[in-house]
Amino acid sequence: MKKYLVIISALTLFTFRAAAQEDLSQRPGTFEILGRTDYTMAECGFTKADVASNLEKIREVIAIVRENPVLADIKGFNGRARIHTMSMTCKGKEWYGVPARIAFEFCSFFFNKEGKVVFNTIEPPSWSLYTNDMVAGWTEGFDSAHGYFAVPLRKTTVEPGIDVYDGEGWIIYDPERPPYWLPVTVEEAFMAAREFAAKEKDEIAASYNKQFLDQEWDAIPVSDRQKPAYLGGGLSRVSASHGYGGQDSIFPRIMKVNPEYLNRNLPRSTIQFLWFSSVQNKKYMRQTMDECLEHRRKGTGSGCDLTRFELSFGMTDIRNLSGLIGL
Repeated sequence: MKKYLVIISALTLFTFRAAAQEDLSQRPGTFEILGRTDYTMAECGFTKADVASNLEKIREVIAIVRENPVLADIKGFNGRARIHTMSMTCKGKEWYGVPARIAFEFCSFFFNKEGKVVFNTIEPPSWSLYTNDMVAGWTEGFDSAHGYFAVPLRKTTVEPGIDVYDGEGWIIYDPERPPYWLPVTVEEAFMAAREFAAKEKDEIAASYNKQFLDQEWDAIPVSDRQKPAYLGGGLSRVSASHGYGGQDSIFPRIMKVNPEYLNRNLPRSTIQFLWFSSVQNKKYMRQTMDECLEHRRKGTGSGCDLTRFELSFGMTDIRNLSGLIGL
């Protein structure tokens, strides 16, 4: 009996060692769209038909993203697409279409304590793409009550319908329509700052706030008050210039959504606007990938599948997505 136990133990140990030697980065994976049909809030007023049709549009988005080589030939992870609710987005008066966040999850394979191959389902690394959300998440807040926000100064139109801000904040839109964002004037932004300051309940603080704001307003030349506003300066955080103190291009632009961009004659399920973040500096991304692989080799990191996707995601993927606008 002892002889058989030794043989069984040896076989078990051999099995564990063989499994441990498997290169999980080459293990074929699967992809699934996690079931979700209730990704809008009832108070937004979208009909079941709106959501059902929009879900088909989202499936088209997912199919195009999956043309990326990392998601077309999945190895080292199981891929999942999760549709998230954009809870407050559709409540703004300037919004029209059904909004959604599509998160692509990279659930890397690993060995559990029993030596079995499993995949990570607890908050796996993910990359997200947003549809019909007219204020990108990489913008900076200024005044939510008026729908004012700040965007980076450095903007490049890669080609008609594709803009990139600061080299990594991407917008995909219909170039034949009016601008999707409009500049907020210095006067508009300053009035919003006054309204916010007026909410101060402490009388002494409110008095000081008014004094400081009056001084700031008086210091702005009348000729500058209808110019585009920038996020910077004193208490108001409003400036007529993007530079200060000898430094140029340090203040971002204050913008607002242009309601004229949205075509309200199209079904509300139509995708009219897309945004996401993607670093296209491939030298930097290769360095990030090398660092991830080194951490994984030392056993101090997890899977590098998301980083591999981000490295591979390029202009071909982005151009493919641009074909979805208005369909």
